[in-house]
Amino acid sequence: MELADPKAPVLIGVGEASGAKLKQSQGLEWPSTVDLASAAIAEALADSGAAEKLLASIDCLLSIRLFYDSGVTHDCGSPENLPEAVAKASGLDPEHLLYGDVGGQSPQKHLNKLACQVHDGEYKAVVLSSAENMGTVKRARRSGHTLDWNQPATREMTDLITTEDKMLTAYEWRQGIINMPMAYGIVENARRARLGMDRDSYAKDMAELWSAFSGVSLTRDHAQFARQWAAEELLSDDHGNYRLNDPFRRWMVAQDAVELGAAVILTTAGYAAELGIAEDKMIYLHSGADASVPLMSLQDDLSVSPAMQVAFPKALELAELEASNLGPIDIYSCFPVAVSLAMDALGSPDRPLSSYTLTGGLSFFGGPGNSYSAHGMVALVQALRKDGSKPGMISANGGVINKESVGIYAAQPVAGGWTPDRIAEPVRIPKPDHVKEEHYFNGKAVIKSYVMPYGKASRGAASLWLEDEQGLPAIGVLPDAPEDTDLIGLAVDVTTADERNIAKLSG
Repeated sequence: MELADPKAPVLIGVGEASGAKLKQSQGLEWPSTVDLASAAIAEALADSGAAEKLLASIDCLLSIRLFYDSGVTHDCGSPENLPEAVAKASGLDPEHLLYGDVGGQSPQKHLNKLACQVHDGEYKAVVLSSAENMGTVKRARRSGHTLDWNQPATREMTDLITTEDKMLTAYEWRQGIINMPMAYGIVENARRARLGMDRDSYAKDMAELWSAFSGVSLTRDHAQFARQWAAEELLSDDHGNYRLNDPFRRWMVAQDAVELGAAVILTTAGYAAELGIAEDKMIYLHSGADASVPLMSLQDDLSVSPAMQVAFPKALELAELEASNLGPIDIYSCFPVAVSLAMDALGSPDRPLSSYTLTGGLSFFGGPGNSYSAHGMVALVQALRKDGSKPGMISANGGVINKESVGIYAAQPVAGGWTPDRIAEPVRIPKPDHVKEEHYFNGKAVIKSYVMPYGKASRGAASLWLEDEQGLPAIGVLPDAPEDTDLIGLAVDVTTADERNIAKLSG
């Protein structure tokens, strides 16, 4: 087979696994992350059509970092060297074992770099592997079942974790922003404020977007929570759709109780041809871009995503495309605002809401933590093989809309040949000079955005994004916030106490 660009990086095999399917096929009741990852790798090897030859030639395996090793530990344990454990269970013996960074951006971020390394001959064939099984952990906890997934390491791996941008800071925690629904709730309401929309109208828009996503989940064999939701249902209390906070209900957020594994195999077009893999199985990475901004309390406008506004245009420019040229898209969809901000950054091209996901998203397909976009890659490869008339895109988001990785893929090679400069250098957008770290103050302020937590029997203090009299942003807390009230634009008096900016409505 003669190829136009034998050094071009291509995806040649993709696979997924889930707890339900493993129970059905193997009788496995309590799947470990190693079980899920190795089952997905077996599917990806089979999908390539050259499983036996690939087994011997894969020289690098990268495992996406588990929740367990990202600060969400549990009693079941985990292998000391996850890539090693996955490789052994998969019958692989790669020379290089890599363990990924924290964040939902990491699958695409790592694939962007791996593509350059494969092109340059550093690796011959790479498996990018992921798994998450918080659903298994939660089932075991409820039933009192003891699991032990610990495994000692017998060889070394390269840990790719970075220390930059932890998910939330102590300053944010002290103001009540203690989890992702609280953090993203502030971002969601900030976007609503920018658009000048009232709460009911904006909630309807979120529900219509998520209703469209839910329908796509029915098309995926491994979707964990597949169900067609009407927009009206997503605004009601039915089906356990209780209120988490203002603005989110339970089924508008990522669902992490999953049992999922995914794998993609990357090599060059030339080596794929040597293995006898048909060219119509090869999906080419055309471009990639990565951008990041500081954590939410160090930004001056939470209503937009600067990381997306940088990464999307750069990836499109390198691929010589406009957003309107894109076919299949999968946007990381932990909360509606993650998708809405991506649509904003793309210029809201004229396309159906359902076309912004290939899986149904993290509410309905499932939210396997750092791993989600590996499943998006699987779905994108399958979509491009079915209809390769237009290129496709993966948008992978990490943190609180502060880390973004983009990949643009196509069924055809790059005209003129692929070079590593089609993967942009990562962009780090600095903190605005006027923004203070841990800004405490006494005085008057205006509420720019907020999030109000609701429990099943009570509600908590509202967390606020404030602007003080000098125009400086700050995070604060309103202990006695009135229920079911739009707080945006209200004036408050702020007093600093116990490392908190405690607000009281003025007048």
